[in-house]
Amino acid sequence: MQTYLLIYACAIAALGIYALLTTIFNLRFFRRMASVPRQKDEPLISVVIPARNEEENLDNLLSSICAQSYRNIEILVIDDQSSDRTGEIIKEYEERDGRVRGFRTDAGLRLNQNGKINALLQVIGHAKGEYILATDADTIHEKDCIRHAYSIMHGNGLDIISGFPTELCPSFMGAINMSAMMFTGIFIPHYLVYKFHVSAASFAIGQFIMMRRDAYEETGGYSNIEGSICDDVGIVRLFVKNHKRYAFISICDYVKCNMYGSSKDSFRGIERSIAGVFPPKLSSLPPVAILIALLMHMALAPLMAILFGIVLGPQMPVALMLAGWLVLCLAWLIACRKSNWSWGVSLCFSLTLIMVSAMYIHGLCVELFGKGFEWKGRRVK
Repeated sequence: MQTYLLIYACAIAALGIYALLTTIFNLRFFRRMASVPRQKDEPLISVVIPARNEEENLDNLLSSICAQSYRNIEILVIDDQSSDRTGEIIKEYEERDGRVRGFRTDAGLRLNQNGKINALLQVIGHAKGEYILATDADTIHEKDCIRHAYSIMHGNGLDIISGFPTELCPSFMGAINMSAMMFTGIFIPHYLVYKFHVSAASFAIGQFIMMRRDAYEETGGYSNIEGSICDDVGIVRLFVKNHKRYAFISICDYVKCNMYGSSKDSFRGIERSIAGVFPPKLSSLPPVAILIALLMHMALAPLMAILFGIVLGPQMPVALMLAGWLVLCLAWLIACRKSNWSWGVSLCFSLTLIMVSAMYIHGLCVELFGKGFEWKGRRVK
């Protein structure tokens, strides 16, 4: 037991130090990427928006895009077989702003088995811009959002960027589930991924992805990620594999998103994202078991420290375990607060770990038993 305790404590301490250093260096990297001068030129940027039953969100999105300080944009909205007022809202904006063009997916044309990717492929063919910004209908963009993103891309010579928006969720447990995305902020060294072009560690958020059009065409774009559960992770990894310049940036002060309205929806949605980053397969069961065990050890470190303290008495490894867990919590708190998560969510590191474990286990069962994942009521894989 003594040996197990020492290994456990050292592992938690090492993870804590790694997470804190990664968080600090990532934040420095985000600041450096955003420190470029604001660009004065305005090449045409195509904003592409897939919308399926988005009557509650689409008006807010389109009004925020039309109000951008960056004026040379075209706004391409594709109604993905909606059964609500989505199509009517698109037509209203077409009449209101000449930069808005509406489309509807061809129900008989299946360019990709993933519903969202299929919609994106059908609308991107109409884009004329030098840059393409893919965003979701449930987002709201601050007036300088596109100008800020373009300045980062042009100033750093990038081909594709993405970043965390500020996530708005009325449910506390829903927000806890969604905060699972922040593990990429404390465990993925984005500054190293940027420098060494590591495709397996490349990450993106589908609510905001900006790409250079010529780089998109050279890689084949969304048409070359057939079978991807997540369009965002799939497209960015395709770019990196094709030696395109990619960076994950901080975008939370410029984009807000109300992606899920309940804890159940957020659980299923983030579960799908986790499965997109770490595809659930039968062959992956051994490493998955190790990963789940590691997550639960991190989550339960305080409880385990108390139990070891009761059984073995006060010992240095027990203190080391608690110290490591506190450093992990500090890294989590910093990363969450910098991405505009509430204090309540930012202080629930262990709870989020438990929910991530539950999402991955459930996602693995869903995949292995052939139920598949859905997006907007459609099967994506």
